Amino acid sequence: MEQLRKIVIKSCGVEEIEIGRVSYDTFLIKPTLKNLSSVIITGCDGLKDLTWLLFVPKLAHLKLQRLDEVEEIISEKRTTGEQNAGRTKTPFDKLERLELSNLPMLRSIYRTPLLFPCLKKIGVERCPTLRKLPLSSGSCLGGDELVISYSDDEWIERVQWEDKATEERFLLCCEKVWSFP
Repeated sequence: MEQLRKIVIKSCGVEEIEIGRVSYDTFLIKPTLKNLSSVIITGCDGLKDLTWLLFVPKLAHLKLQRLDEVEEIISEKRTTGEQNAGRTKTPFDKLERLELSNLPMLRSIYRTPLLFPCLKKIGVERCPTLRKLPLSSGSCLGGDELVISYSDDEWIERVQWEDKATEERFLLCCEKVWSFP
């Protein structure tokens, strides 16, 4: 698993993906998928969150499609009080592309704004309940300007920005596209 660079999971009935465990009587250091840089998950019924991505410190590309039950990418409930052993301090530090498509229940990517020093592109298509992006005016200061692509005019009008400075900064980065490749 240490050499794994890309995971593609398609059309499965998996309800939960777990990396390592901590039990009451034994402390187990949770492993990291230290070389994994690309995760594509599509058409998996039953998944509600992808909190295991905290254990992927070099994640550069995340593509999620047709996941009818995913409500959160990183679950606030599952990370509250969790041991820090083995997980990256801040999720998505290396993320360059985030593609979200056909996620009807998605409400949250992460509970607070993130720095996203490498993020270049966010694509959002048919995610009607996603109202807030984990961005602040201090996000994405690593160089290239972020592009936020969306396909639904109503979605961009419903986005709730962290504050006025965040809205002014990132609204200019938004571009409507008709369909994602």
